Amino acid sequence: VGEEKLSFILKSSPNARVVIVAPWMGEELKALLDKYDDAARTQVQGELDEAGFGGEQLTAARFKDELAAKEWSTSAGGTVTWYARKFFTSDVKIADLVIAATNFKDINLAVHAAAKKARRLTNIADTPSLCDFYLGSIVTRGPLKIAISTNGQSPTFAKRFRQFLEAELPDFETTNLLDNLKLFRDRLTGDFQAKVRQLNSVTNSLLASSAGAKNSCRCPEGECLVEAAVSEEDTPVASA
Repeated sequence: VGEEKLSFILKSSPNARVVIVAPWMGEELKALLDKYDDAARTQVQGELDEAGFGGEQLTAARFKDELAAKEWSTSAGGTVTWYARKFFTSDVKIADLVIAATNFKDINLAVHAAAKKARRLTNIADTPSLCDFYLGSIVTRGPLKIAISTNGQSPTFAKRFRQFLEAELPDFETTNLLDNLKLFRDRLTGDFQAKVRQLNSVTNSLLASSAGAKNSCRCPEGECLVEAAVSEEDTPVASA
């Protein structure tokens, strides 16, 4: 369960600073973190953004006078720090979000009680009524991100639906389509309502075209995004 939670966090927010408290760690999770760490060592990091993320690795929250069992980094400037011990109620004080992901109900309830006392948002595995937030499944295709949540009712369904969307949305074509849509939007003129009408017209045509109605496209002359999305060229192509 902990591996699944952390996989979601690093996939959706690779610049997160995560602290793990657990007496042991599974080999699958170690392998996942090693993969992120290897990428961080081989990729050049960009500058810090306005929120202070990215760029050179920032100092993550730590427990005073304690040595971590191991630390990992991500190429986006995130960190994962592991303390190989049992949970203490004071642990929640260094966190903004607290996740309890054990298969021991008493420990999860202790984490929840400590987090609530410290006024921290919590997610308790397999207990939707104790969750302040949910970790949905995320589909990522370039700039497109689709979050799927069942409000904790069926994480398995969310997982399977994510796999379905990942299979149905080709990575390159989806990214290319969104890039072309941005180019089109940047070239629009007129007031806000006029731009909205043109964008609605284009996206409606794209949906209709994907369903087989090839003659439904009504893009402005020279701005056919349907053709641009399947073209090998990097920029939109002209259309009659």
